[in-house]
Amino acid sequence: MADYATHVHKAQELIAALKGDEQLKGSIRGLTGDHIVGVAQVEALLALAAAINAGNEARDEA
Repeated sequence: MADYATHVHKAQELIAALKGDEQLKGSIRGLTGDHIVGVAQVEALLALAAAINAGNEARDEA
């Protein structure tokens, strides 16, 4: 599983593209606004899962 920061960064990029950042829009060409929001939500959930997993690992090591 990728780390928290990676998923957060991807979600932020998607939201920036949704807001009209032309540099990022090219990488998600063909997606509607709803698709972009959906993918950003998945990235946010993956970030949450990574954060929880990191916390569990830290607790198990203690």
